[in-house]
Amino acid sequence: MLTIETIERIKALAAARGPLLVASDLDGTLAPIVANASEARVPPGTLAVLDRLAQRAKVAVITGRDLNTARRMVPVEGVDVVGSHGLEASFDDPLIPGVNRVALSAALEQVEQQVITAVPSSFLHIERKAVSTAFHFRKAPDLEAPLRAALATLPEGLRLREGRMVLEVLPNANAGKGVALTALIRRYRAKSLLAMGDDATDVAMFKAALEAARGQGLHVLLVGVSGGKETPPQIPELADVVVGSPAEALEVLETLARAMGV
Repeated sequence: MLTIETIERIKALAAARGPLLVASDLDGTLAPIVANASEARVPPGTLAVLDRLAQRAKVAVITGRDLNTARRMVPVEGVDVVGSHGLEASFDDPLIPGVNRVALSAALEQVEQQVITAVPSSFLHIERKAVSTAFHFRKAPDLEAPLRAALATLPEGLRLREGRMVLEVLPNANAGKGVALTALIRRYRAKSLLAMGDDATDVAMFKAALEAARGQGLHVLLVGVSGGKETPPQIPELADVVVGSPAEALEVLETLARAMGV
């Protein structure tokens, strides 16, 4: 349950100068974390409130999921999606870098083979996305150390990103959730912002939001979603409000929607 102070902060955001941008991470924020990433779902109630908010605010999802998967998980008209950690978007923007998918596919295949050779059982936990490959170890924590060793050296042009019980290899481009949020703020000329996240990649989004608050005067409310020990300490340190689960994140969105009259 949200505290009275949190509710008042949300109401103040609803009353602030617009346009209002609501930008949220997906897994661990809108969708509960599950053992198999392919089984993650955004609850119907959350999809419904996103639809309501899109009538009065600009709504976007910024996620590590590839664009097509994120769209399937959030099939809400009027919601923009930035996928693959800022490498894919449902809109055009010069801040979203282009990717040579043919060359990238070959490089990712090389990395996958490198990992399977070093850690044969890892093939059960490999997720190929549109422009990246994720190596999950949530169901097999003992794989973390050998996976890290196998990924210590990567082909030129690739980098390693750490998430909640996952290591992901993706293009070493000027992207990320912070860049994605900056593109969205510019796209909508936002004057107020609600940003929600739970993971290490969301730290960049929170920092970009704070930079916009300092440099452009945005009214910003940062909501961190705690995943216990998996949540990096920067999330609660930067957040204005910390909630304990995606269910409480839904309460935040519901409170905002009611305050906005939708």
